[in-house]
Amino acid sequence: MIAGPDGTIVHGRLYAKGPYQVGSGDAFLGGLVTALDRAAPWFDAIALALGAATANAEMPGAGRLDPVLAAELAARADLSSA
Repeated sequence: MIAGPDGTIVHGRLYAKGPYQVGSGDAFLGGLVTALDRAAPWFDAIALALGAATANAEMPGAGRLDPVLAAELAARADLSSA
């Protein structure tokens, strides 16, 4: 769950899990900032953040991810607002 700039609460889930979670929070933030820097809408930015975090968890080593996999995972993210 994350609050958007307008106060909207967004729930996000990605039905994938990797065995290497170390660094996934940093990858989430990196994906979010990257998407926002590209002027992506808020929901798309959260989806990319989830994709980046999950892609990070797929590879050993913190902060390592395949950007193509991150984008593919972002496309599968399940987002809703409360």
